[in-house]
Amino acid sequence: MNSHIPTLLLREWMQHKRGWLITAFAPPLLFLALLPFGQLQGLPTEHLDLIALLICAISASTVYAISLAIASFQIPGLARRDVQDRSIEFWLSLPGRPSESVAATLLAHLWLVPLGAMLVGGLFALPIAMAVLGLKASAGALASVNWGEVLTYALPTLVRGLAGTLLLSLTLLPLLLPLMAASAWLKRLGVPLLLVGTGVAVAVMHKVYEISWPVQALQWLVERGDAALLFDPRGAMDALKAGDNPWLWLAQDFGQALMSFASPIALGWAAVAAASFWLVVRKRAHAG
Repeated sequence: MNSHIPTLLLREWMQHKRGWLITAFAPPLLFLALLPFGQLQGLPTEHLDLIALLICAISASTVYAISLAIASFQIPGLARRDVQDRSIEFWLSLPGRPSESVAATLLAHLWLVPLGAMLVGGLFALPIAMAVLGLKASAGALASVNWGEVLTYALPTLVRGLAGTLLLSLTLLPLLLPLMAASAWLKRLGVPLLLVGTGVAVAVMHKVYEISWPVQALQWLVERGDAALLFDPRGAMDALKAGDNPWLWLAQDFGQALMSFASPIALGWAAVAAASFWLVVRKRAHAG
């Protein structure tokens, strides 16, 4: 059976490319433009190689975080996008299943676009690091940095971050898909009703009946998200200071992050995501 997801991804690109490009390129360009006029105090004068590497990591992760935050805000409303612009009948008349349309929307907005934003942030990382050290430290500080060594560690760190975006997207699915389903079925009231109702239910269960598993499950999900891009930050610093092979260590770090999902709680969250996905697809299949 042929998949129509590539075509549907192209549709997402054609419809949202301007906003996506602005989201990815505006933050680093604005930072570089405003840097000469800003103040940056307390910049260390020692271990400049490490400072440069840290700036590179912040550059990539910040652009990624901005893109992911915008996508997370938009995704619930995308469930009713084709109904609101009255194009749902057109899209349903084309070859392809409603499940492919929903999957392509999630794939583009929740993973591929933030992934591309991290790449953009990574491309601007070295220029930003050079600009910060050159303008806010000194020209001598800029010249004293071993940029080849910085790049040696920055590249595997970026690759580790790119791999971690998939894990982070997976942790967000059980949170965003229920909101998407609520929006699809209950329209504008869906998201606030679900948030308020879930919050009240969890609070009552936890405080009145001392049922703590919903809080523990949510805490587990948050912890997995926190460790998705880098599982052991302290270990990363130790490995960096020891001069260990960054590719080997970061591959092990990704393996640890991946293995941390091996839990019965993960199955529960997967069931929540699957049920919510089915609800969104069912609503779309019935013309919104």
